[in-house]
Amino acid sequence: MSLCSHIKAALSLSVITLNLLFWFVPVLVLALAKWAIPGQRARADVALEAIYRTAVRIDDAWLKGVLGLRWNTPSLGVPRDENVIVLSNHASWADILLIQSVVVRDGPILKFLAKRELIFMPLFGAIFWAFDFPILRRRTRGNEPEVDRRRRDLEAIEEACRILKVRPAALVNFAEGTRATAEKRREQSSAYSHLLEPRVGGFSALLDALDDGKLRIIDLTLKYPGTHSFWSFLSGEIEPIEIDASIF
Repeated sequence: MSLCSHIKAALSLSVITLNLLFWFVPVLVLALAKWAIPGQRARADVALEAIYRTAVRIDDAWLKGVLGLRWNTPSLGVPRDENVIVLSNHASWADILLIQSVVVRDGPILKFLAKRELIFMPLFGAIFWAFDFPILRRRTRGNEPEVDRRRRDLEAIEEACRILKVRPAALVNFAEGTRATAEKRREQSSAYSHLLEPRVGGFSALLDALDDGKLRIIDLTLKYPGTHSFWSFLSGEIEPIEIDASIF
């Protein structure tokens, strides 16, 4: 990458970070209000979701309008007040920005299962709390039998997903469990050319926790052109990205 490309990538990272910081104070105020003022929770949640969607539009405006990045936006037709599970391959930190662009504009906002330790992170912890991200509260135990550990993992997922019964969202699940790289595929002896072996346990647990007879699943495939990195994505110097979507 040239010096100009590095400068554009650094500027993009700054814009995305400033966009997050700009909304942090109103998000925090609304979060405090919905917990402190009886009867205001629903109104505060509506305002928080509006902020989320506006922040996504700003990121899109920079990435598409200024940098000139290109990706298609499949029509999903998923109502904003329904829970859905979003399945996606995971190749780059850019995945989050792309999934938000596709899902959040007209559908539910994105949420992730977050470990309890993450709520103590500056900035991000407050955002997880404000938007009611499902929090996993599992505590590890030494020498715990594998069958017991798996059972407690499933119980933790069920408990964390209860919040989604009140405030529906698009819960993202990366079935590979981590970002796919050529080295990781070799280590796993993966049967796939571009993917790691999927981990189905977490997805199965999410289905059990959320399925109310009408749960939808959005299956996304993010196809990046050739070799890329998050930094090259932020520079805007990659070919158009193709996004395939199926709904079940």
